[in-house]
Amino acid sequence: MQAATAVPSRPPALLPGRPAPAGAGRHRFRTGERICSGLVACERLGGDDRIERWLAWSDDLWTRVVVELPRDEHADDLRTVRRLARQARSLRRLSHPAIPRLLEDAHDEPLPHLVLEHVEGPTLDRVLAGGPLPPAEVARIGVLLAACLRHVHSRGLARVRLDPGAVALCCGHPMLLHAGAVRDIRRSDPHLDLVALGDLLQRLVAGAGRLPPRLDAALLALRGCRHDSNLDPVRLLATTLPTEPSLSKAV
Repeated sequence: MQAATAVPSRPPALLPGRPAPAGAGRHRFRTGERICSGLVACERLGGDDRIERWLAWSDDLWTRVVVELPRDEHADDLRTVRRLARQARSLRRLSHPAIPRLLEDAHDEPLPHLVLEHVEGPTLDRVLAGGPLPPAEVARIGVLLAACLRHVHSRGLARVRLDPGAVALCCGHPMLLHAGAVRDIRRSDPHLDLVALGDLLQRLVAGAGRLPPRLDAALLALRGCRHDSNLDPVRLLATTLPTEPSLSKAV
């Protein structure tokens, strides 16, 4: 999970040569410890059973970045390294405002890792902790995510992670935090991404009361579109925008 953090003017205090706490793996770092040359650990962001994500300071870029690397027990696992390589290839095929940039592909280094753009902003699960979003805001987020999915699918990729913990809001714009985890579209059903988008948007408005009819119909269409090859989610959601008619016409 990536939380909002202020843009720093300097890196965290470096702790050269200090050992990790007892019982910690060699890829578990304290704030100020070097992950590898040029990267200083700031905060662990999470991960899964094979890969962990760290907020880090880049000496070269003089900014905060996200570092993905194998968990300690998978440091020498070829499958995990191949997964990082696959994620890097996918990210190089994608270029969209809602997708954090791949800044460095170092999957073949002694310590395999990727360096990604850090997204400043709360994840949607944190936003939801404050209650449901207004329908107009959900419609706007939906259009932007639908446009991003269209881009991903046009690059021959699918299976985008769209749960609330995988999408952040940066200055109000949604960002996909795990875009590199996509798969070849020939091995995935792109319509499932649209179903997932409908489920996500439904969660964002759950408890908000009665929805505008067009938005309600759009969410129903998305959540039931698995076998509808003619559905255009961007146009569908653009018609639900109450205050941006020009955008509805543009798409």
